[in-house]
Amino acid sequence: MKVAMRADASAAIGLGHVKRCLSLAQALRALGADVSLAWRRIDLDCAPLIEAAGVVSRCIADGPVSREANDARDFLAASPAAARIVVDHYALGEPWHRAVREASGAKLAAIDDIADRALAVDWLVDPNHSADPAAKFAGLIGPQTHLLAGPRHALLAPAYADAPRCELRDSVHSIGLFMGGTDAANFSLLALRALRDGAGFGGAIEIATTSGNPNLAALREAIAGDERTRLTLDQSDLAAFFARHDLQIGAGGGATWERCCVGAPTLALIAADNQRAVLLPLQDLGVLRVLADEPPSQATIADAARELITNPALRRSLAERSRALVDGRGALRVATALLAP
Repeated sequence: MKVAMRADASAAIGLGHVKRCLSLAQALRALGADVSLAWRRIDLDCAPLIEAAGVVSRCIADGPVSREANDARDFLAASPAAARIVVDHYALGEPWHRAVREASGAKLAAIDDIADRALAVDWLVDPNHSADPAAKFAGLIGPQTHLLAGPRHALLAPAYADAPRCELRDSVHSIGLFMGGTDAANFSLLALRALRDGAGFGGAIEIATTSGNPNLAALREAIAGDERTRLTLDQSDLAAFFARHDLQIGAGGGATWERCCVGAPTLALIAADNQRAVLLPLQDLGVLRVLADEPPSQATIADAARELITNPALRRSLAERSRALVDGRGALRVATALLAP
């Protein structure tokens, strides 16, 4: 079965939409599907990332989405005929879905977690925790839409299902920092300074990011004289990174579920307003600690990190609850639903 996907990435948007599409694409390919992903060239070249996942890359146009009708036309012109179409894009809603469905005859799935517009799709995938997912999307989807909701449907790469889990220790020897693929706000540098100057942490720090980070030069300069800090670039998946540190500090987004899956005790920062609705319910469940300041400050990061560094019982509780929430098989569950007759 052919599956065509649609998502974008940029310094402002980040890589999250493309990454979770690729996680689903890998699960679809494992079940025998032929998958392509269409994207617009904004300020990042998505082709290497997409092709490295074994997915056909199709750049459909330059610049961000301006009109849904134009984007639907460009997508249809560049994508082969497909039986299933998956779209992960906050700028595309019911008008795009209807135009693409009428022209292609395909069944549609949307990956969406903000519930801010009407969606005319056969499946809706929302990995976020919600007490009542149906109520969240009430009035935005029709009765024919199958809702695949909750962390059991978190779209993680196949490596996470059987990845090593974080081994908990009473003391924190190392800390991992990952603020998303682009980290436009440079939270990595802010957290590094908070740990070194504010919290007085003298152990090892590893910062994971990508070549698409617009602050990469400044980050390299900041760690040049610190032998205890290292930079890791462009990892295909971060399962081992999340597992090898005693504490993680990171922005919300898809990486939230990756950290949960490996049981990494986490201090989460809010890098975009839509992440608040994702992270705060998880804090209520005791899954992670959230710094609700937006934007966070060096002082508040230092205080929150110090609490976690000095409290092994809290870190252990966070790890156990997060592992119980996400098992790493969400992408396979979604792929199986989409390919079913």
